[in-house]
Amino acid sequence: MKITAIHGFLGLPADWTFLAPHFEVETPDPGSIPGRGDILLGYSMGGRLALHALLNGAIYRRVVIVSSGLGVEGEDARRARREADEDWARMFESAPWDEAVSRWNGQPVLRDSHDLARNETDFARYELVRQLREWSPAVLPPIASRLHEIEIPILWIAGERDQKYVEEGRRAVSLLPDAELWICPAAGHRVPWDQPGLFAARLQAL
Repeated sequence: MKITAIHGFLGLPADWTFLAPHFEVETPDPGSIPGRGDILLGYSMGGRLALHALLNGAIYRRVVIVSSGLGVEGEDARRARREADEDWARMFESAPWDEAVSRWNGQPVLRDSHDLARNETDFARYELVRQLREWSPAVLPPIASRLHEIEIPILWIAGERDQKYVEEGRRAVSLLPDAELWICPAAGHRVPWDQPGLFAARLQAL
């Protein structure tokens, strides 16, 4: 079974290596999601981009969305989020690398999750800045009103310690024609790396 895995912000293709014993895994650039395939897996920012790819006509047999949301609604909320993401963009543009990564990992949504080692040499800062500015959930259009268009079966995953995204998952599956929510035990926002064994087993059950 072939999985097209799309990582989140500060993600790397190598993050998905733990799936290799079970699946054939391809890890394209998040901005270049193939138009068709077997299973499309998107985590966090990658999940947002995967959903937009589906709404733009991508065809997959199954879809897995992990720790992702439906975008930011309301102009005041969207403006505030754009400003916050611009602050992050400026930090990753010019702050010392370890400080920027430490502050990113210190966000409330990530505090209950496994930290992934991130080396500056593995990234182009200008690309991270571009992602924060162009793929912010307050720049991409919110998608709740369009979820009824996605008829492909979707498994939506959230960690049980990640209450915000548990609620986003519940809302999503209530709006999708063919979707199931799985709340992963003892996991935070970074479900695949908090519980790699449970996560891989759940994918094998698709």
